Amino acid sequence: MFLASGKPGLMTVYRNQDRWDPSNILFRAGRILRYDKKNRTPEMQHIDYGLGILRASVLAAYLAHRNLDLETVYKDLVGKDQLAGFEVKERFYEIGSPAGLEETRAYLTKKSNHEDL
Repeated sequence: MFLASGKPGLMTVYRNQDRWDPSNILFRAGRILRYDKKNRTPEMQHIDYGLGILRASVLAAYLAHRNLDLETVYKDLVGKDQLAGFEVKERFYEIGSPAGLEETRAYLTKKSNHEDL
């Protein structure tokens, strides 16, 4: 998918619909049309899944920046139509909050117990 896109970056996305975290991506017909964590709109139904691919040349353009958030890189690529999107169908589990950690722990325990049968 990444190589076939011919683009220097790829972001995996999930159709979240504000369920687990605020949705921040407008994704249509396999394309990321908008990515913005601060200025979200109702048409944004997807979220960054957390796995991406970037060519080294993309990051080389930011070498002068001491502190760099990937949000900046992704927004720049989207603005140039240089970020491919791949929609993931299985939901994500986050561990950045106590509630998320507990939900992930419960999911993994249930999955582990089920596989033992």
